[in-house]
Amino acid sequence: MRLLSWTGVALASLYALVLAGLYLDYLRRAGTWFADLPLVLAALPFTLAMRALNGGSYDFSGDLTVRVACAAAFCSGLAYLIGWLLETAIRAVVRFGRIA
Repeated sequence: MRLLSWTGVALASLYALVLAGLYLDYLRRAGTWFADLPLVLAALPFTLAMRALNGGSYDFSGDLTVRVACAAAFCSGLAYLIGWLLETAIRAVVRFGRIA
């Protein structure tokens, strides 16, 4: 089974770039109302996973830099996994189509 996925790499890189851009946007607008809302929404998979692991309570905001970095790593890994699964499924369908 192949673990390298170019689709996964592309999706993970795109997610990391989006989160980095949203974090830079937060830094530019820090101190205003809902400045970190887009960042919080983009990191929602990380926040939901940490809430489940932490027993229902987990604080995430733009001023928690280490948590933003952890969210970027987690969400990028999740995007890679989704890309890998998608590419593996497409390869299996194409392989099955060639056999039949």
